[in-house]
Amino acid sequence: MTAKYVNQNVDTLDYSFLKHLLSHGHLGVPLFFAISGFILGMPYAKFYLGNGNPVSLKKYFLRRLTRLEPPYILIMTILLFGAVYVAKTISLNNGIESYLSSIIYSHNFIFPGILPKLNGVAWSLEIEVQFYILAPLMAYIFSVKSLSIRRLSIFLIAVLFIIINQFNFSPFHFISLVNYFQYFLVGFLLADLYVSNQTLLPKTKFDFLIGLFFFLTIWLFDNGDFKSNSQKFIWELIQLASIFLLYYYVLFHKIFRFLSFKLITNIGGMCYSIYLLHYPIISMFGNPLLKYSFSRYTFINVSFYSVVLILLVMTISSIFFLLVERPCMDKDWYKKIFKRRIIE
Repeated sequence: MTAKYVNQNVDTLDYSFLKHLLSHGHLGVPLFFAISGFILGMPYAKFYLGNGNPVSLKKYFLRRLTRLEPPYILIMTILLFGAVYVAKTISLNNGIESYLSSIIYSHNFIFPGILPKLNGVAWSLEIEVQFYILAPLMAYIFSVKSLSIRRLSIFLIAVLFIIINQFNFSPFHFISLVNYFQYFLVGFLLADLYVSNQTLLPKTKFDFLIGLFFFLTIWLFDNGDFKSNSQKFIWELIQLASIFLLYYYVLFHKIFRFLSFKLITNIGGMCYSIYLLHYPIISMFGNPLLKYSFSRYTFINVSFYSVVLILLVMTISSIFFLLVERPCMDKDWYKKIFKRRIIE
């Protein structure tokens, strides 16, 4: 197949609604933050609410450092040399500037409103790191003995941060944890319920459809689709509630059972590699791919592009995961390297 169909497009279908949904792909970030809040909140919830083991702050921060830093630094270093010397899309000075600001998780602060030049998605990792630092302090909310006061406090704090963001009360002029605090709190609330083994809603035969409804609701609109701050505030509440209820039905009512399939769990296990690599892979291969048209119908072309890019992302991410990320998942990997050098 060649590009012979370029300029011969006979497709008359209206893709405006699909384009509208795809333009909201960034809404996956709040979903990720909520999951992060749940995972990191669980050990603290177990300690305060379920007689679990205390969390060692030393081990907590050391684990974050040894688990996340090596893959991140390696990817950013490769992207720096690739952008400067191979693709030549950025000067050495600008590349080093962007590289260093991203490595110390300060790009959002140093260059407000500008995505990292080397890896556009890295801005959200900076938010994640801010949450990692504050999570032990935030987790004291689980020490509140009164169930109603504890959960109401989490909810009200989440609403407070929605108000701060939607009515421009934030003291910062750059993207920070303040802009996304409410989503991490959703994860905390889910951890509270999960450890307490308490359900809010009864199971029904329509649970799958209900969960699917909340999943689709998340992507319908973005703040940019509304004009007034009050409209944005209401939609933010709806979206936050939809994220909470979606995960509630997944965790407690066990909908979307396909998520437990081995293939899906394996993909989930290497989500950090996919996160770090998907943007540069799509940028590297997507732009050249779009120069070719394989059909006179847009949906066929887009489907083909999507399949090719997904395969590339999964293949390259899998290799990186096996060679770099998975070894770093061993909490003692650096100790083993040090001992090996001593023996040698």
